[in-house]
Amino acid sequence: MTRPLILTILLGGSLATAVGVSDRTPVERQQVRAADSLLYSSDWLGLLPDGEEKRRFILDCTGCHQLDDQVVRPGGKARTGAEFSEAITRMLGFSGSTTGFPVIGHGRDAATTSVWLARYLSASPVAKPRPTLPAGATVTEFNMPEAGDLPHDVAVGGDGRVVVTGMFTHRMWVLDPATGTFESVEIPVPNANPRALEIDAAGDWWVVLGARHMVARYSVGAKSWRTWRGGFYPHSLALGGDGAVWINGHFTHSPELIVRIDTAATDSSKAAERVEVPAHPTMGKGPGGPIPYEIRVAPDGRVWMSELQGNRLFAYDPKTKESETFDMPEPWSGPRRFDIDRRGILWIPAYSTNELVRLDPSTRRFTRFPLPIANSVPYVVKVDDTNGRIWIGTSAADVIYSYDATANRFTTYPLPSRGALVRHLAIDPRTRDLWIAYGASPGRMPAKVARLTVK
Repeated sequence: MTRPLILTILLGGSLATAVGVSDRTPVERQQVRAADSLLYSSDWLGLLPDGEEKRRFILDCTGCHQLDDQVVRPGGKARTGAEFSEAITRMLGFSGSTTGFPVIGHGRDAATTSVWLARYLSASPVAKPRPTLPAGATVTEFNMPEAGDLPHDVAVGGDGRVVVTGMFTHRMWVLDPATGTFESVEIPVPNANPRALEIDAAGDWWVVLGARHMVARYSVGAKSWRTWRGGFYPHSLALGGDGAVWINGHFTHSPELIVRIDTAATDSSKAAERVEVPAHPTMGKGPGGPIPYEIRVAPDGRVWMSELQGNRLFAYDPKTKESETFDMPEPWSGPRRFDIDRRGILWIPAYSTNELVRLDPSTRRFTRFPLPIANSVPYVVKVDDTNGRIWIGTSAADVIYSYDATANRFTTYPLPSRGALVRHLAIDPRTRDLWIAYGASPGRMPAKVARLTVK
């Protein structure tokens, strides 16, 4: 186990508690304060002209890590066009549309993109005033046991313990917030690559093992694992009311697939039922693809999925076997990790248009709500039906938002760490505290999870 040591920092005039695996030396404290003077990713993105080119760049080039000082001005010196081209070419080699992990859209060109970036990022943005924590709100950060890990998803059990997927350490981690200690739970699959996570009503964990093309269940009481093969690299999972588990094929597009796994099936080889998504009109064939992303089950039993590059929402009714698609109101919006409230309304983070988007499936009507900070790049939404809060995690502004639909009002909660790309959110079922997973690759800071408490 690793027991963090709690220390206090000053955040914009408000006190927040930070948790680290060891105390900081005076030099390290100075470095933290010096880092506070750096520009935010949202500041750099603000230099790029609004439009389709910018939206596509945000989709392609900011999902793994922020566009921060280290990217734009390594060593304090602005990158030249040639240096941008070299970096983009390297990224395309990792994640271009013809690679094994094609998260960058087809057609991304290093030469053209580098000229565009060098033109607009040669100047320095003007740092904007930062918000302070609202009265009564506190943020507590917990360093993950291994600084280089990527905490992809976070979930809270009924006992208040926090479960985190360690995507890079291939482990599950369990945090006891009362003591600040982590326990490691080994996954009996080599290079497990745990990504998405849900906890069911019995308290058991359901985990996507991405690179292993599997779904796994961990029985907390028995401390045992069981796995099912999905047939593709899954991104997300959702628990159905009938005990089935739904997953989506992250890079499937010809055909694009979701799969229902019957976890009660005695023959695991026959447990997976494939469902084909209606072909995307422009991304159905060829390199790249629409990039299936989040998957959720609505109160009426319909299965919903977002397409990050495809700019659509997809709904499938398991009872009727019928499906329909919904195009986002703005091209290249990047619908990412959405959630569904108890009325069946979808709340969608429009990643590249900087909006919270509401979709009422009964009327097919979209309503768009611009976020308070420009270019904050919303990544994930989590609905708390008990109090009506819509929580939004951002990937470029180091803030969390809550949205009050009744009052049509956003509240902004700044996070203590710089480079806090928020990949996932979870709500404590007892306290309604919000848990936050910071996940960036490569990481610009030690891997962390955080708790936001609002009184």
